[in-house]
Amino acid sequence: GDRFVCVGPAGGGYGDPFQRDPERVLTDVIDELISRQSAERDYGVAITKELVLDHSATATLRQAHSAK
Repeated sequence: GDRFVCVGPAGGGYGDPFQRDPERVLTDVIDELISRQSAERDYGVAITKELVLDHSATATLRQAHSAK
């Protein structure tokens, strides 16, 4: 018997990323786990250059995503 092992750096995640708590996404940006661009593209969370959550822009991004 041959054996095939595949090891990845992370799991696939759980649930809809656009439903994730924006504050938790902000924490990931502050902790440098993801970029501000990734937060916007992958989670629909807008974060300013000063690392402040933009609630209005986040709502707009998420509404646009849900309309698709």
